[in-house]
Amino acid sequence: MIVENLFKSIDKGRSGLNSGLSSGFKKLDKLVFGVQRQWMTVWAGDSGSGKSSLVLFSQIYQPFQQYYHDKNIDVHFLIYSFEMSSEVLLAKLLSLYLYDTYNRILSYGDILSLGNTLSDEDFNLIKSATPWLKEFESRCEIIDKPVNAKALYAITKSFTEKFGVYKEDEKSFEGYKKETYYPNNPKQYLITVIDHIKLLSVSPGHTSKQEIDEACDYLIYFRNKCFLNVNIVQQLNRNFKSMDRRNSDNSLIGLEDLSDSSGPAQAAESVIAIYHPYREKRTKCEGYDIRQLKHLARLIQILKNRFGEADKCFGVCFYGQNGLWKELPMPDQINDYSIYQNL
Repeated sequence: MIVENLFKSIDKGRSGLNSGLSSGFKKLDKLVFGVQRQWMTVWAGDSGSGKSSLVLFSQIYQPFQQYYHDKNIDVHFLIYSFEMSSEVLLAKLLSLYLYDTYNRILSYGDILSLGNTLSDEDFNLIKSATPWLKEFESRCEIIDKPVNAKALYAITKSFTEKFGVYKEDEKSFEGYKKETYYPNNPKQYLITVIDHIKLLSVSPGHTSKQEIDEACDYLIYFRNKCFLNVNIVQQLNRNFKSMDRRNSDNSLIGLEDLSDSSGPAQAAESVIAIYHPYREKRTKCEGYDIRQLKHLARLIQILKNRFGEADKCFGVCFYGQNGLWKELPMPDQINDYSIYQNL
């Protein structure tokens, strides 16, 4: 039976069903096979490093764009956005779309007139994006108020029931009947994001760690049962920024630097960290000249990769004004840093 199931998986791969969607980073897609079904990723970073923006760009915007341009792709999102409201999240995605479509740089602050009032010209540009926004809304459920682990379970269960059916198996084991999930479309991608997991509401009698670990158990269940793609955003602990670490040869991020609970990292197929070298007073990092890139520079580290190479890293630039990320060539292939210094 195991051999038969293996060949079924091989046949699925040969027919293209095992191929992941692109994250927008060729190096990352090669290492972790893109945005995969039945996959859990922890995204770790210091406060302000851009981890929420990275997940928004690579796990939401990029997969949705692939669907938008190829309706043969079926993708749906469940986003627990504990750090930003639904409107801000949509404005950030809209900012990426406006740059991609019209080469217009508008931050979410510009879009919402947080500073200067939005011009008529830019407002008309935004109105032209209404069909894109409506299409995204039709494929996305956003929870922008903190919930506890049990509420996360109930919401995720309801979400998956929209795209498949749970059925009890006829056979039982020691009186326990196993439940199987049958997706409406075997090709569908159900992508969920928890941003970030420390902001879960804590149930009475629980510690924050216990709440995180309970939520993680539920997410493991849905990953395995419903082929869910799960993305957990997690903070780093305070020791990461200690002077001893800064002065050591091993100043990059490690698995031991994840804050609050080790449960998500232990359960995940991949753990990906964002290192901000300019903030850590680095002038060079992994061969990149940080003096040239300054606040734009980030290093994406693969800390864990259950089915591939780990302890790998590559350079990227993060343009915070509209949430855009760009992959950098290898350091020895960069002759002119000025082409990466602005959009």
